[in-house]
Amino acid sequence: MVRDAIKRYVEAAQSFTDVPRGRAEQVARRLAGTGLIDRDQIRSVASDLVERSRANRRKVADLVAREIKRQVTRIGFASKDEVERLRQRVQALEIAQRRAKQSEGRASPAPKRATKPQPARKRTTAPR
Repeated sequence: MVRDAIKRYVEAAQSFTDVPRGRAEQVARRLAGTGLIDRDQIRSVASDLVERSRANRRKVADLVAREIKRQVTRIGFASKDEVERLRQRVQALEIAQRRAKQSEGRASPAPKRATKPQPARKRTTAPR
């Protein structure tokens, strides 16, 4: 839901800043037709429009990324790095728990067997 809204926002912003080369050349030819630029400037003006378009697209993308990051932080979502650190920590705890259970199983004494009582031995030496 939020992802779709962000995607639509980015696409709308790109439509304002994304000028393909063909469109840039068309604009430059119109400018040459009105006399605002010379005919020999059409290519350089078109290239300039395309480059400015790319720069503007990068700026808009950076702006959107900063805003998304700000909103995500405000909402309190965990970052990818935070989730990964927690995943590793949980994995380490699970391994430690398994090892502890295994060592408990090995360390427990064997059950005692019932033994027959031994008859009392006679003393072979005289009491003092």
